[in-house]
Amino acid sequence: MRFFLMALLAGLLLACDNGSKDDTQAAPGPASAHTLTDIPAAEWQQQADERFTAAATAWQQALTRFEQSPNADNLAALRDALAQWYQRFANQYLLLASRACQQDGSANRQAILSRLDSWPLYPGYLDALPEWPESGLISDPYLELTRQNLRRQHGATDPAEASLGFAALAVALNGTTDTPKALAAFTGEEDTPARRRQYLKLAGEQLLADHQQLSLSRPLNELALQCGLMETLAHWQQLTDPASEQEDGLLIPALSTTVNKTELLNAVQTMDLAVLARWDQINPGIAGSIKQSEEKGWAPIKAWLTTVSITRR
Repeated sequence: MRFFLMALLAGLLLACDNGSKDDTQAAPGPASAHTLTDIPAAEWQQQADERFTAAATAWQQALTRFEQSPNADNLAALRDALAQWYQRFANQYLLLASRACQQDGSANRQAILSRLDSWPLYPGYLDALPEWPESGLISDPYLELTRQNLRRQHGATDPAEASLGFAALAVALNGTTDTPKALAAFTGEEDTPARRRQYLKLAGEQLLADHQQLSLSRPLNELALQCGLMETLAHWQQLTDPASEQEDGLLIPALSTTVNKTELLNAVQTMDLAVLARWDQINPGIAGSIKQSEEKGWAPIKAWLTTVSITRR
């Protein structure tokens, strides 16, 4: 449902609304198809990309150290590196979602953004569970572990069948219980431990590749930012949606909850000030609602979104 909503919003970047004349009297909203305003965001985008790349490099270095010397300390450092990389990703979610909306409304880019952080998910689809020690793609000796195969398996028959993304990577590295996976789950050269190490490498590489697909070197516009804001809110709302884990077997990994609970709103509150100022000139009230969110959470932003149109006029 969240993916459908974002694809619908992004599609508005391509199609003009044919509403009645009365629609033009609505509260301030995005400008018409002919007057969408470029909002320079080069510095914001460059800094965000550099920070994401730095966190990715730290993850890769930690993984290399663990592969060369698989001990408890290096495993703990690898988990810390993933948490920091995940936090960096969530902290720029508004920008990434806006980019996905801006890039010609491509449904493919909406799918890429969704693949970067897919949850809730079926953990047993990817990796072994305590009650099912031979379950999951990682344990399947008949599946060659390649990035291409992992992309094919991602959401193959259900959106919760996640084989890629930060949440899936957290399942493979941390497990699904309060006690993290033991070192033995990653050591040795045979069967599942070796495949699990290979998966960590491939999944990390795919995260970098997917992030690169969402790179954008041109200005944003107000409709893309509004679409991105709505997607960021929708992503956060999944954390409080009872349906997210009510189906048997579904899971929101603990790391996903910890990171997204705070960083998605933080991504909005710490957006580039120059970009925010220009956006507020076009759609008055957004800067004030973000400022109010520092005390009141998402409520002021939700209220502002009800005052703007998501259609081109």
